[in-house]
Amino acid sequence: MMLRSAGLVLLATIALTFPAELLAQNASSPLAMSANTTGSLGNLCSSQAGILSLLQSATGIQSAANAATVASLNVTIPANLSNSDATQQIAQIAWEYIYSYPLPVLAHTVASLSGNGTAVNTFYSKSNHLSVPADNSLTPNHDTIYSQAELDLSQGPQIVTVPQFDVPSRYWIVPFLDAYLNYYGAIGSDFNSTPGQYLVVGRNEPANATYANFTSDRVFHSPTDLNWIIARVLVFNDSDTATALTFSGNISLAPYNTAINGSLNTTSKAAIDSRAVNGSGYSSAPGAAYGAYGNQPGFLNGFTQQPAQWFNASAVYVQTDPPANETSNSTQAQTLAALSTAATNATGLASTAFQLGRQVALTCILSPAANVGLVTSTGWTFHNNSGIYGSNYLLRAQDTQNVIAALPPQQVIYFQASVDNQNRTLDASTGNNYTITFPLPLPAQAFWSLTLYNATSLNLIVNPINRYTVNDRTSGLVYGGSDNSTLTVFISASQPALGTAEYANWLPAPNNSAMFFLLRTYEPPAYAIAGAYSPPGFVRIAPGSTSTASK
Repeated sequence: MMLRSAGLVLLATIALTFPAELLAQNASSPLAMSANTTGSLGNLCSSQAGILSLLQSATGIQSAANAATVASLNVTIPANLSNSDATQQIAQIAWEYIYSYPLPVLAHTVASLSGNGTAVNTFYSKSNHLSVPADNSLTPNHDTIYSQAELDLSQGPQIVTVPQFDVPSRYWIVPFLDAYLNYYGAIGSDFNSTPGQYLVVGRNEPANATYANFTSDRVFHSPTDLNWIIARVLVFNDSDTATALTFSGNISLAPYNTAINGSLNTTSKAAIDSRAVNGSGYSSAPGAAYGAYGNQPGFLNGFTQQPAQWFNASAVYVQTDPPANETSNSTQAQTLAALSTAATNATGLASTAFQLGRQVALTCILSPAANVGLVTSTGWTFHNNSGIYGSNYLLRAQDTQNVIAALPPQQVIYFQASVDNQNRTLDASTGNNYTITFPLPLPAQAFWSLTLYNATSLNLIVNPINRYTVNDRTSGLVYGGSDNSTLTVFISASQPALGTAEYANWLPAPNNSAMFFLLRTYEPPAYAIAGAYSPPGFVRIAPGSTSTASK
């Protein structure tokens, strides 16, 4: 574990501890309350039946149990679609959009970043730096080196090799996500994983099978054949980047049976999904990111407007590698395929129904009112069951938008904020400045970071000092309190005066868009996962002012 002071990393073998009074206070009363209460927009958006109830209330077919919730759906149903049959169809379309929301993104990832399925089972995207704005990545951290791989276990088991890391305090993790973004295991520093080889096997491998040279504790059974790995290796500071890169580069994949894995099978699941998304016209050349759409939010917004192609790509994805305990001919796969056919032939009112279904789905996914996680009185939200979605498809869709491939909260909590402590949009482009003051330590037994993004693209912000995050390793910070027990971060689009505490603690904001923040706390204590920790709120101050008084 690491102890840090004044931006220096001090290595120690003791665990980070929290003051007893802090633990007692936080264990006693939840500070983050569930937004997914009965009758809320998120609660009703969490099932097809709930969405139908909303639509029937909006059209007067049934009385509205909660007029405010119905109003927050923000959809107008034409009179000639305000009947029972039409609202049921719209509800089904909306629900299937929510169910399938991550699937075209995942198919696109396979197609564009693994050479249309030809570069699976290898770490095809190894970063040689901490994330920067030019990477055009969705809400990346600026703490770790990333290394990504798409696994197609239908081609045979894969061996993951991890190196001996230099110090016990270096955080690293190699998480395994199935084809539907469910985390089913990991190796890493938090698990005291030892260096060497581990085996990942596909859905059809017997649970009691044995593998030469691998004990059972080193074998991971995936519920699907397609997998996504995003390995992370912590960088202590700028001078440590090269060392971290060496360790990240030594995490590797190799086939368990070279006779099986020696050549790409053109009927591999990765190749099939790649052809489906390429055929939609909404993919891009191998190695490209999102082409004309620019980024993942743009891709999702554009592709969802083409329901025939969207549902076809989703149907192929589910048919090719169904969720655990389902078959390629499952009801879900048939429903998506039927919707693709219906959308292809839709005209007039039928076409309008697809547009309305999309609108309802995006409201359920994107509207803060539909959040199904926990909310605090200080303007933060977080999902304390990310990464293990099961049938919580709305949560999976909401995470796809902001923190796709999220780790479960036992590994990291992703606190999200787009409003200040008075529920006003965080926007420094209008001249507003902000501060946020953290009592220390934060609930992170590994490390923490506060990262700022463009609220539209969800990319990092280009800025003159190349600072994208403030974390427990940031050098030169000025702390408050007689015992350095607080940290005030200053957020503005204009540069503060040199030599001031505001400049030392400055997190540069965009001058052309609103802001979105992620506070990541790695290896949080149980009380934080349970909602008994609330990050402080952002305080808006007058343009050009460094006063922390709320405006």
